Amino acid sequence: MPSYRATTNVHRASGTNRPFIRSLLLSLAIAVGLLAGAPTAQAQERATTDPLGGGSSALDLYQVKVVNNAKGVRITVKMKAVDWESESTPVGEFRLLLDTNHRSRGAEFAEEVGIPGDGGFRALTGSKKHRTSWRTYPFAGKCGKTVRERYDLEAGKVVVHVKPKKGCLYHPKYVRVNVRTIQSGQIDEFGYHEYTPARIDHLPYKKTFTPRVKYSRK
Repeated sequence: MPSYRATTNVHRASGTNRPFIRSLLLSLAIAVGLLAGAPTAQAQERATTDPLGGGSSALDLYQVKVVNNAKGVRITVKMKAVDWESESTPVGEFRLLLDTNHRSRGAEFAEEVGIPGDGGFRALTGSKKHRTSWRTYPFAGKCGKTVRERYDLEAGKVVVHVKPKKGCLYHPKYVRVNVRTIQSGQIDEFGYHEYTPARIDHLPYKKTFTPRVKYSRK
């Protein structure tokens, strides 16, 4: 039948042009390997570890991971766990600067909180109305309601998630952060002991930001 003859012709060709077929298969294998190694359109994220360390601080920073996708901007900071039941507990502050506009210098937002103490997310630029809208403490404004903050210092983790919303923060093209902790002292059974100078840890460095993370829909 014609289908049988066609199959036979293929086998004959493979017998007489075996070097050509091998070359073709090798080219295909190389092409597949290159495609597999190419970057994909997956959700963009980047983790940056502390390049200098802050071992002398009870608030030592280890890593910050930045995700910028359709679910919003999510920053996860890992630091030394705080044991509130130990003989002494640290006193200080945590600050995260968030840069969402690659056309301007510096950060537009900050997450700041005392350890132990209060604080929250806020806008650093813009009109008074704009800055009031972004507050999360003591009361959340319109844009502040898009921010989710989770402090789990016992596990050594801080998460700040800004959900996308038009009129607030809606899918910035690039984002980057700077994280800083300050341990100004400690409290023990004898009271408060101030550190002079304070023990400061930056991630990645003082007055610098992590690499930019580009927005991806996935």
